[in-house]
Amino acid sequence: MLQLVPNGWLGWNFDVHDNGHKIAEIKTSSLPDSGTFLLDGGGLRAYREGLFSGDYFLESGGQIIARAHKPSAFRTSFEITEADKIYTLKKESLVGRSFVLLQGDIAVGAIRSEGYFGRKASVSMPEVMSLPVQLFIIWLTILLWKRESDSAAAVSASVAASS
Repeated sequence: MLQLVPNGWLGWNFDVHDNGHKIAEIKTSSLPDSGTFLLDGGGLRAYREGLFSGDYFLESGGQIIARAHKPSAFRTSFEITEADKIYTLKKESLVGRSFVLLQGDIAVGAIRSEGYFGRKASVSMPEVMSLPVQLFIIWLTILLWKRESDSAAAVSASVAASS
């Protein structure tokens, strides 16, 4: 099982640990919907096709490894394609920040928040899935967490301004 550990209180960069050892780093970019993953074997890039629309891609050495499609702007889910496999990443429930990874109707993985206010999380993914694709799925989850946080902050600011 992997553990996701934030690099500080306010940012959206994370270290990925396996049995207490750092194995990767996920860095979100100041550009919308993009980031990099640092591994022992080099770096990978994740990005969105368009500025505000389009699919998400995981790229290594100029080659697309995986792709994700967001079926609706109003849903907290992604359809992820890796080679001949299709997965669905979706929020586990309306409350909380945990996500489940499905292959068809079968749960094959999860990203579960370790506490309501903290951003640490435990990650379980299929053993046959490559680490880069696991990091891509984690990065997609971080994007959804960040959007949820930004929305909550905007609502809070709006309420404060109207009082």
